[in-house]
Amino acid sequence: MLAWKKRKDDAQLRASCPHSRASRRTVAGFRPSPCSLALGSLALVRTLAAAAWVWAWAMAWCGAAWAQAPQPFEFRSAYIEPTDSVYQLNATLVLDLPDGAREVVREGVPLTMSVEIVVKRSRRYWIDETVATLEQRYELVHHALSERYLVRNLNSGEQSSFPTLDAALDFMRVIGNLPILDKALVVPDSRHEISLRAHLDVHTMPDALRLIVFWADDWRQTTEWYTWSPQL
Repeated sequence: MLAWKKRKDDAQLRASCPHSRASRRTVAGFRPSPCSLALGSLALVRTLAAAAWVWAWAMAWCGAAWAQAPQPFEFRSAYIEPTDSVYQLNATLVLDLPDGAREVVREGVPLTMSVEIVVKRSRRYWIDETVATLEQRYELVHHALSERYLVRNLNSGEQSSFPTLDAALDFMRVIGNLPILDKALVVPDSRHEISLRAHLDVHTMPDALRLIVFWADDWRQTTEWYTWSPQL
């Protein structure tokens, strides 16, 4: 209906300007006719109106997540345990989502969490040596057909399913028995440090709108570094 009305309005405007076609056939001194200027102005108004609508829609989409104050996000505890050949990490996180971020996750927008792990060895007369680094990544997404929340380990491909968002977040709050360091890399009687940092990211804006509103942020949070010196 809107497209038919647009064609009708343009046709009426052209009909009122009988010289609009002839005015295009000219020589070097050509000047646009008032009719062609009016057509251009009409197209500009429609373009600006469409851009304003896209902007308003984008802000409504992202506003719910932006308006919320950041929730506590930090490592509560962490330790390592030795096995036959490696050291395994066990850690717990304080992790929650504001209402806006929860809503977009329920709508199917994926939440990703990455955990940076850095192991260093102290050296007395030189800079510390980085012994090992690891990034462990997880993705939480709501599957609408099954009405389940799926948490996938993006490093290993392992996937777990949960009936509620809170149950899925409980699972992501605990890192258990994660191999992080080969025993062969440990130098006896040396001081080692392990540092952890986690990132949460909810892509609140669809890819199509991201190209238009390229300066808009997604909802993100990052923990402080959690560092300790274990006895290895």
